[in-house]
Amino acid sequence: MPEQNIFVLDDEQDIGEYICAVAKMNDFESHYFSDPNEFFAALAASPTACVAIDLQMPILDGIEVMRRLAAMQFHRPILIMSGMDLKVLESARHFAKAHKLAVSDIISKPVRVEELNRIFGRLKSSNHLPPSRADLIEAMDRGEFVLYLQPKARIRHDTAGCRYAPLGFEGLARWNSPTRGLSTPDAFIPQIIASGLSPQFSDHIFDLALATLKRWGPSSITASLAINMSAPDVEDITLADRLWSRCLGSGVDHQRITIEITESAAMEHPERALDVLTRLRLRGFSLSLDDFGTGYSSLVQLQRLPFAELKIDRSLTADCMSSEQTRIIVKAIIDLGHNLGLAVVAEGVEDQETLELLSNWSCDLVQGYLLARPLPPDLAEKWWHEKCCCAQP
Repeated sequence: MPEQNIFVLDDEQDIGEYICAVAKMNDFESHYFSDPNEFFAALAASPTACVAIDLQMPILDGIEVMRRLAAMQFHRPILIMSGMDLKVLESARHFAKAHKLAVSDIISKPVRVEELNRIFGRLKSSNHLPPSRADLIEAMDRGEFVLYLQPKARIRHDTAGCRYAPLGFEGLARWNSPTRGLSTPDAFIPQIIASGLSPQFSDHIFDLALATLKRWGPSSITASLAINMSAPDVEDITLADRLWSRCLGSGVDHQRITIEITESAAMEHPERALDVLTRLRLRGFSLSLDDFGTGYSSLVQLQRLPFAELKIDRSLTADCMSSEQTRIIVKAIIDLGHNLGLAVVAEGVEDQETLELLSNWSCDLVQGYLLARPLPPDLAEKWWHEKCCCAQP
């Protein structure tokens, strides 16, 4: 018997049943609903099901459905579907993210069976019950959380050929569980926060970063390392002292560490963020504003908060080559960052054409698959040495 459930809500019966049929081919127990009331009643009886929802429905549109899911504190994967343009789908994804919902994929209709098979295959591999608080504590105790390192490079505006020079890495948490496999943060960070484990988890990940830098030493790899902090961390007035004392205890130079805070986390409680982030800067940590362009920043607050770096969200960078409107937005963000005295990083750079475009706009730094996918520490070290040789004038 299939162990995984997915509920499909769509007013078009043929499409809903088609998606259910492909889901069953991938060992999902699938159920189609056209009535939102029946959908929510079934979900209340089976809260561990994944869901696929259409955005355009006459009784209740997909945004309202997601608003209700957020009110239920629904944490299972969501597939968002629509026949509208990609910009609407991306807006729906950002809406879901702002409401702390876990969007697995966005699906443009009509959808091919090959794409659905890929989506359901990936969903099946990560589709476990949410971990309990005890599961997460045990995983930390057993050392199951690891850091994968995504390269970060400075654009070389005055050269041809190799157009970037390695600068550092962003440390991305992964859960290497013997039963769940390798999971990305979407699979466990919501439960970390909901379980009240943010301080312990942040300390744990920070210690992994310090161990990585200490293993590299000051001469072998001079890379900086950025570590992400969550919204509860930004509200914790003990954060600066905790991180500072850990640096002292490890002997690692704190100037090699950048603390990344998402735009939504920084702006959720700006007065508390101003307290916590200013103290981090006073301790000598560099601060980066992550996922910029997806939240609701007040430019006044952006000017007040002590960031040294601004990171353009990957969804904007990825759309640069196909959308004139997005190009206008990205160039405006680069100019805004520079006018505020911030270095600007473009995330999600996947091809040389996008790199060239960003270089023309004087963007400072890039991340993305053009450089490399997130790497285990040993492969990150190898990448660093290879690219440093390439970048030599």
